[in-house]
Amino acid sequence: MTKRWMKTASLAVAAAVLATGAAACSGGKEAEKTAAPQSASPAGGASTNPVSAKEREVTVTFPEHPNQPVKNQAFVQQEILKQTNIKLKFENVPQSNYSDKKKTLLATNNLPDIIQIDMNDVNSFASSGLFLPLKQYMDKGLLPNFKKFWDQYPDMAKFTANGELYGFPAVGRNELKNGFGPVIRTDLLEKHNLGVPKSYDELLTVLQELKKLYPDSVPFSVRKGSTSMHQMFKTMSYSLGSGVGGGGNGIYFDKDKNGGQYVFGPATPEFKEVLTFFNKAYSSGVLDKDYAVATQQQWTEKLTSGKSFFFFDNSGFALDYTKQLKAAVPAGKFELIPVPTNKTGKARAEFYATTLSSDRIFAISSKAKDPETLIRMFDWMYTEKASNLMSYGVEGVHHTLDEKGQPKLKADYVSKFKEGQPTSFYAMYSELGSGKLSFTPYFANMDPQVQVEKLLGTWSDIHEKYWKTIADDKAYVDPVMDPPLTKEESSRVKELLAPLNTMLEQEYDKFVMGLKKIDDYDAVIKKAKDSGATEIEKIYNDALARLK
Repeated sequence: MTKRWMKTASLAVAAAVLATGAAACSGGKEAEKTAAPQSASPAGGASTNPVSAKEREVTVTFPEHPNQPVKNQAFVQQEILKQTNIKLKFENVPQSNYSDKKKTLLATNNLPDIIQIDMNDVNSFASSGLFLPLKQYMDKGLLPNFKKFWDQYPDMAKFTANGELYGFPAVGRNELKNGFGPVIRTDLLEKHNLGVPKSYDELLTVLQELKKLYPDSVPFSVRKGSTSMHQMFKTMSYSLGSGVGGGGNGIYFDKDKNGGQYVFGPATPEFKEVLTFFNKAYSSGVLDKDYAVATQQQWTEKLTSGKSFFFFDNSGFALDYTKQLKAAVPAGKFELIPVPTNKTGKARAEFYATTLSSDRIFAISSKAKDPETLIRMFDWMYTEKASNLMSYGVEGVHHTLDEKGQPKLKADYVSKFKEGQPTSFYAMYSELGSGKLSFTPYFANMDPQVQVEKLLGTWSDIHEKYWKTIADDKAYVDPVMDPPLTKEESSRVKELLAPLNTMLEQEYDKFVMGLKKIDDYDAVIKKAKDSGATEIEKIYNDALARLK
């Protein structure tokens, strides 16, 4: 345990009180020429023009994903030290505990030099002076590479609070698009002459037929996730005609509502259709009776053992789950299908954010020593050269550049991870210290993954079909980033959400399980509006109008 965590633990009681308040881009070569001082040395060589005149250790905290264990002083960190004189020391927290640890660090102002935050943290803590304001450095010309992205993406303005920027947003590069989508055992559809369902009514009919054919099965399974809002609401509500937002707090942007506006989904008549669908699935025996408490591990076991046939979640799971399923059912295959139409006749789905995301922001502590050196480090990290390193490893060792100057992983290096767990590419990312799940302000994640799959021969027709299905499905739209809220607005939203969500969470299961009639939900809608849902909608829509 680090000294920082020991100190933090001793302040836990006080922190608990305080904490409650609490894309594809082509790369930047032109900006790189005018960047702040950086290494001009070849990979592995001595630094001749470093970001820092002398070696400096910088502490960084970000969540450690279970799929990608963090190794301090991995290859990428070692090369960053050679090229910049910056020694990155990672002080990681397991992803499952990161939110609580982060709240404590923020509430006690006991931050590392750099910490990964999200826009909720910016809205809650920016005015408290915890984070270094960054615009002053852009105005001084110290962030030419980052400013290229600032000028390129208007949504960068959504990372501000009261007009100031308090963190560096992670920028994705060459990312393939996918999202929550419908995945089904197509081998069973073929075997029993069941057509691919084109509507949600047809989907229920197909799953009911499979339940008759396999009485001991759980045709439709879900994972609860890490919050009290059921995962099935978070993944499917938008497609069914309503929504609950990415964080499951009820507020979301609906492009089909009055030309596009924020809506508190559970406080609308449209949400009755969401509950109706799940009630039909539950009462017919199609939906897992344990949906409210199922863990991801249980969900995975049901799908890969042949007990469950359908899920609507991160559709990329279809590829890995098909591999695992074949051990139990050699002919089995999970495939993504086009998004079904809902009661209004519309097919709706959202991509994940691929270029900018409000949940990966790297803030510099206002107490960090010599902030200009950290500013120069970040600006260097937004160059294509640094992005290549942080995404593909060291040039000449782990990758080479093709005739177009694009990184290509070396086959002999990738071959080491043929038996890597949980997947070959995650095992490689872990050893390199690369990819989206590491400390990478400008990253490529999907392109190196595809390269690994193809070099190891695990890329197949199923992969090609998966990505083509998404590309051809016009139901998917890009997500809308939430506008920045003022500290007062953010505080008011939290004040309203806590009792509102508590009330709603006590009601959902009663309607899904048939303990209450769907028409009785009208009273819940009225109570939700009276309890603040309407005010929350106004706050978000006013913030959006103000930003425009």
